[in-house]
Amino acid sequence: YCKLIIFQIIYYIFIIFKRMFMNNLLLSAPKVFGWQHLTFLAIFITLGILSVILIKKYCKSENSIKIAIKIYSSVLLFFILFNRISVAVKDNNFWHFIPNTFCGISSLALAICGIFAKKDSPVFHLFVYNGLLGGLLTMIYPDFLGQNPSFFYPATISGIMHHTILFFLSITIIVCKYMNPSLKKFKFLALGLCIMMVYGQFLMSVGIYDSAMYINKPVMEGTIFTWYVTEIIYLALVFVSLLIVSLIQKKKEKSKIESNETTLKTNDSLHQN
Repeated sequence: YCKLIIFQIIYYIFIIFKRMFMNNLLLSAPKVFGWQHLTFLAIFITLGILSVILIKKYCKSENSIKIAIKIYSSVLLFFILFNRISVAVKDNNFWHFIPNTFCGISSLALAICGIFAKKDSPVFHLFVYNGLLGGLLTMIYPDFLGQNPSFFYPATISGIMHHTILFFLSITIIVCKYMNPSLKKFKFLALGLCIMMVYGQFLMSVGIYDSAMYINKPVMEGTIFTWYVTEIIYLALVFVSLLIVSLIQKKKEKSKIESNETTLKTNDSLHQN
């Protein structure tokens, strides 16, 4: 009898809590850093980190790494196609299937390249960097969350999913050395961004989009961060990062050579004695 009373008390507390709080919580529109967004980040950042660790740990041969990249890329391809179809249906415009953002075109291109391109292909030196920066920023601050009251609205969930997968696929490609960041290949990033700007201008000139690649519209409303500003900052950031990596690598190589020379001299001295 006491257990029944305790159960009823807990049950009524739950009903009161549900009526007072949970209904409003579940029906509230998703927003950046809201409970739905934070829950998503907690789950998928954990899964993303685990995926990178497991691939790095168990994929030792070049062939196994290639297979893992192809599978990861296929998942990304599914979500970016799902996203583009969702956006086209939402806008009731067939031509909006064509990506008009850095992350959209980067997700599509990196997914295709991950499946078909060879190791350390020049295209990776464009889209992997785009994926690292664009994927991370949009995953943390997805400004499209409020487009529908449901977090699982197709254009919303597919959008945040493809950005998240884009980011972790880019990390996996670098960690598994499927692409070697190189200052010598920085030119492919600069050239690729110029091509992307021409692509954006084309989309606007033929009337598919009023704004594309943030050429006319800033990344964040009320700021100066249009294409022309963000491109310079982005290129400078990547260049400096690659320069630092290059200097560290040269220092390590120099230390290794000096260590080998010291060892050889020591061995020669021992032989002479």
